[in-house]
Amino acid sequence: MSLDPRYVVIPVHKSMQLLDVLVANRTPMTLSDLAARTALPKTTAFRYLYTLRAARFVDYDEHTERYAIGARVAVAPPLPDRAQQIRELVHPALRRLQRQFNETVNLAIRDGQEIVYIDIVGSTRLQHAEAAIGKRDPLYSTALGKAFLIGLRADEIARVGPERIEPRTPHTITDRDRFFDEIARSARRRYALDLEENELGACCVATPIPSADTGEPIAAISISGPSDLMSMETLDQMGRVLNRTVNGLRVHVPLQ
Repeated sequence: MSLDPRYVVIPVHKSMQLLDVLVANRTPMTLSDLAARTALPKTTAFRYLYTLRAARFVDYDEHTERYAIGARVAVAPPLPDRAQQIRELVHPALRRLQRQFNETVNLAIRDGQEIVYIDIVGSTRLQHAEAAIGKRDPLYSTALGKAFLIGLRADEIARVGPERIEPRTPHTITDRDRFFDEIARSARRRYALDLEENELGACCVATPIPSADTGEPIAAISISGPSDLMSMETLDQMGRVLNRTVNGLRVHVPLQ
């Protein structure tokens, strides 16, 4: 379901992003680290964290000056160790991309026919509903998901891809032949696109991150933003920057 960003209360949304980071990190964090992870000014992050403390969603240790999840938060199962390792290795690149474009930068791994978001650095503005760490989306409707299919043969795509494509929006590619053609185009330009296929009002460009050991896609990285700001020229520029970024990464993490 697509959400109308007009009704999203930005301070609440950003506060939840701080909470997402604390949950995903599993260990207490400093104000500086939390502000950097969410692309928030430290003074703003402090106010949001203070409010979360007042509601007992966040705890604060005055001796170590670190924040942790509070008693009112039910913690989901932690991300796999492999995901944590990838996240730590790639996060500095996410922050650089967010500073360059001031759009939301996402990192995901593949789990079967879904992607799982393992890290997000949000835009300083909010014009579309951003994902959350741990959220899942289909391979077929997301640029991140399509990025995992780049370089595969048609028979491999058919094996990995969905048997049935359910529309997420009116723009979702539901015809399998068209979907295969789109993956082929993505492979030629070395990045994948989501043109309001997963969420109305949002476009995304993504590229795979290969394992330095095997060359197989171990994760995917994307930049997403409001569709009215993501022209094809902008998406192409972002795609080329993503390719340069990925070429500079050396991720030595086992696939399994």
